[in-house]
Formats: sequence, C-alpha cells, structure tokens
Amino acid sequence: MINCNLSFENWVLQKSILYRVFDLSIVTMLVVFFVGYVNIHSDLIGIERPFPVSKEVEEFWEVFSWMIFAALAVDVSLKYRKINDPRLFLKKHWLDVAMLLLIPVFAGFKVAKLSINLVKGLKMTKSGFKVFHSAKKMQKT
Repeated sequence: MINCNLSFENWVLQKSILYRVFDLSIVTMLVVFFVGYVNIHSDLIGIERPFPVSKEVEEFWEVFSWMIFAALAVDVSLKYRKINDPRLFLKKHWLDVAMLLLIPVFAGFKVAKLSINLVKGLKMTKSGFKVFHSAKKMQKT
C-alpha cells in the first residue's frame, strides 16, 4: 500500500515537473518571438533592423507565431481545467490570457502594415493618374 502512494506521489511530481518545463518552454518561445518580431518589424516602431533577416526567416516567423499561439492555447486550457473557475482563473493567470491575445494582435499589425502600404500605393497611382490627365489636358490647349 505504501508503494502505491509513493508511485502516485512520483507521478504527481513528474506531472508537476512537466507542467513547469512546458511553462518555461513557452516563456522562452515568447521571449524569442517578441525579440524576433521587433527585429523583423522594426520599421513599425521606427528603428533600423538590428540583424538582417532573409525572406525564409520571415516566412518561418509566421509559422512560428502560430505554433506559439497553439502552445499558449493548450497551456491556458490546461490551467483553466485545473482551476475550473473563470474569475479565479483570470485573477491567477491573467498574464497567460494576455499573451494568448497578443499573438493575433501582432498578426493584425502586419495586416495593418500591408494595408497601409496598399493605401500608399493607391494614392501614388491616383496622383500619377492625375498628373498624366493634367498633362494630357495641357497638350490639348
């Protein structure tokens, strides 16, 4: 009987260690993600790129951000299942929820950046078209 309790305690200890390792790996991935995000999208905050980045790295970063999002979603769901009380969960794990919500927000910044570039391109096209149209009018007179 004592051996069963010891094995159960070992199982609980191993499970606890796995949760800590999982949390630590997520925190490490988040740090790497935010440092890389600032490097790749440094023009959003008005600084030069500290490190050159190839197109392949930028494409990997898109996949990596969603991998982190999935890992955070699993982590948050496991923590919620453990507590099973929404108020206590948010009080205790608000930072995890905030990190989970920030990944899509940062993806939205990229979409906004593309939209801004599209609007700028359309404005340049419109200005060029106006200049062309004005020049055509001046030729007629």
